[in-house]
Amino acid sequence: MAEKLLQHKHCRNCGKAIPADEVFCNTECKGQHTEMMRKKKNQMMFMMFIAVAMMVFALLSG
Repeated sequence: MAEKLLQHKHCRNCGKAIPADEVFCNTECKGQHTEMMRKKKNQMMFMMFIAVAMMVFALLSG
């Protein structure tokens, strides 16, 4: 027979099942997720800076 599961969500960092009112399974996962998002944001800002610099260079050299 199939068991009925309680309402749950999954941790945004590791994917473990957690209660529906939680976002992360523990503070370590929350810290890891925050650090990963900070790195992704910095990487995106760097890529935007490079793209703008290339456009400015193309406009000035042409």
